[in-house]
Amino acid sequence: METIAVPLQSDAIDRIKRAAAEIGMPVEEFIASAAEQVVTDDEAQLGTPLSEAQLASIRRGVEDVAAGRVYSHEEVFDELKAHFKR
Repeated sequence: METIAVPLQSDAIDRIKRAAAEIGMPVEEFIASAAEQVVTDDEAQLGTPLSEAQLASIRRGVEDVAAGRVYSHEEVFDELKAHFKR
């Protein structure tokens, strides 16, 4: 196990100590757990890299927008209403 020293403002230290105490966890364990959760959340948000097909599809969409090949919200809903009208 490795130890890392991190300088913190005293108000941050107080808040961390209070939060750790509220859940009955040692401060060191609380900080380590919080840091690990941040890394895990970040990795989860990054997800899997996009495939070349997905990137190509995004590029086509951006090109469509740049060329004005778009529909307004109203146009889309008007078409949907007409299509599903019974």
